Amino acid sequence: MGWFLLMSTFNIEGQSFQALPRGGDHQLLILDPRLVEVQRVTTKPSIKESLSDWDFLIQSNKIILPHRKAFTVLCNSREIEITGIGFRRRPVYAPLREWDLRVGNSLFLELGEAVPEGSRVRVLNLDGTLWPGTYGLEAEADPMRWSPAIHVNQHGYLPGESKRAMVGYYLGSLGEMRLGSNTVFAVVRAAGGEEAHRGVLERRLDVGYKYEAIPYQEVWEADFSEFETPGEYRLWVPGLGASSPFLISEGVGAMMARTYALGLYHQRCGTANALPYTRHVHGPCHTEPAQVPTMAFTAVQNFLASMTGDYKASQVNSVQLKNVEASLYPYVRQGAVDVSGGHHDAGDYSKYTINSAGMSHALLFAVDALP
Repeated sequence: MGWFLLMSTFNIEGQSFQALPRGGDHQLLILDPRLVEVQRVTTKPSIKESLSDWDFLIQSNKIILPHRKAFTVLCNSREIEITGIGFRRRPVYAPLREWDLRVGNSLFLELGEAVPEGSRVRVLNLDGTLWPGTYGLEAEADPMRWSPAIHVNQHGYLPGESKRAMVGYYLGSLGEMRLGSNTVFAVVRAAGGEEAHRGVLERRLDVGYKYEAIPYQEVWEADFSEFETPGEYRLWVPGLGASSPFLISEGVGAMMARTYALGLYHQRCGTANALPYTRHVHGPCHTEPAQVPTMAFTAVQNFLASMTGDYKASQVNSVQLKNVEASLYPYVRQGAVDVSGGHHDAGDYSKYTINSAGMSHALLFAVDALP
């Protein structure tokens, strides 16, 4: 991959959407009645410079967090005590070809009392050391607010097949968010919020880890496989809010198949991509024959010599494979070879056998399973 990217999800006026994170982006989330999250995207100007803001980590990965008195939490203009604070950060955008590191930061504030449903919550930093006074860090404790802790299959679910969702959230230095005794969930209609199905969350402990602070010990699973009515829904957990909308539809399988088919089409090599099958059109590509390298290919010899210069440090080869003649498996065929056709591996021209085998397996398995 040429870059690393996590899309940031924002909740504006009750609607969640994903966007490329920008330095300075911020929002307030009510995770549960006693826990709020202040999100802020910061930047790192260069590899030698520190983060532009919120750099709470010091040597040995120790965290020095702001004092609780640096924050003021207001619920309907009444101040609420802060009993704990945590921090989490991770890269959200880091392209390969140019320096542009953007970091997603979250400060978690544990509250001394529950925020009532329907109330307005504001978080202030009165001395202005953590964020400008112009930041509108305010949220409503709407029972149907979007929750980052509820994870559904946003591609959708087939009516007669398995339907599962996960509930859990990582709070950085505070560990995993605890759900408490509230283990009820409901599938509600996306349009009006009417309840269509109700169930009970089941604990889903992950296993197999050999180190301390075992992860995924506070994940809960919602299984609503028995609910088969087509429509657009959200998954709701009392106190936490609701998921992003998702579909239950027979068309979900067709959409997945169409996406997969388009992926194969767009990665075809040696031929054109054209309307009406795609808007991303181009003529036939990579139609020229490839040349099997010989000793006459000076650039190839220089490359091999450079790449094998540290052969003495290797415990595999006792001689340097510095040119074509030194190859352990010399080319039998020389000259031009027709390598047109097939499929690109990703964004490059490589055509790896294992990728071709995986694709062939998927297609043949589909033919076998769906006569």
